[in-house]
Amino acid sequence: MTDHSLSGTARSGDPQSADRLDCVVRFHDPRRLPELERCVFSLVGQRYRPVNIVLVLQRFSPEEVAATEAALTPVLQLPGAPTLSIHNWDETGVVDARTYLLNRGLDVAQGRYLAFLDYDDVLFPEAYEMLVGQLRKTGAAIAFASVQVMQVEVHDHFFYMVGSKVPPYKGQDLADLFKSNFCPIHSYVIDRSQLPADLLHFDTGLTIEEDYDLLLRICAGFPSDFSLVGTPVGYYFYKTDGSNTVATQSGLDGEKLALYQEVQARIRARKKSTPVAPKVQAALGVPNPREGLSIHDTLKQSRTGSPGLRKLAELVGAR
Repeated sequence: MTDHSLSGTARSGDPQSADRLDCVVRFHDPRRLPELERCVFSLVGQRYRPVNIVLVLQRFSPEEVAATEAALTPVLQLPGAPTLSIHNWDETGVVDARTYLLNRGLDVAQGRYLAFLDYDDVLFPEAYEMLVGQLRKTGAAIAFASVQVMQVEVHDHFFYMVGSKVPPYKGQDLADLFKSNFCPIHSYVIDRSQLPADLLHFDTGLTIEEDYDLLLRICAGFPSDFSLVGTPVGYYFYKTDGSNTVATQSGLDGEKLALYQEVQARIRARKKSTPVAPKVQAALGVPNPREGLSIHDTLKQSRTGSPGLRKLAELVGAR
């Protein structure tokens, strides 16, 4: 493992870490460096400060690390730019290490607020300002917004924007999230001060839906806020070259279909084994909330049409 910073990174003892937002970005293919540059540029443009970027690479050579550093240095030298540290995950024996990269980022992150952004997506300048503001307003552990799905053709040096695309899932509140994931990994911010440290980890047995598994565990036990759902805070680029990882069954066959079905079985097991806190049950309209009721059983008993679900943190009771 090689770790270093392109700029001075605030540490956990730094007074800034109390308000700092750490954004974990995973990057596995040096051929996609222009997409990473655009991603990081969108983070430099964030109105919220302080922001620290935790960039985790997957088994890059020294030359590839140097090329990544050289590409990002100019934008990070702009006045007031976020800090950024590079961490090259170089363990062997794992082909698809996406969850390992995320966990490495979690190990490094020290700020109060936590977010994720894949290298091929971008955020609007107001994204973190709005989401952190909602966390502070409600006392929720996690706040959600929306991202706009854009279909693009991939060319060597540019993307051609085809137009907007209907997201693979639709939803607006916690009940919808418990049914299926409609929240891309860059559509939310987590307040780590509201959560036990051991909750924040990704299941390394998952290579799709790894973020959904984490969301289920967070939202089952702690207040969540969906007030900004419907307000776009970024773009999710759906690429026509098929390089996106989308957790849907459409068009899959062979090994990919088998993997999808295996993951769905694990997600169903998670819903049946994860208890929902009584206050979260009450916010979902469950009669007689009680300890030990799983996500699966909570969904069966909840009154999903009850008012106020989009302001779940307020119903739960802001701390």
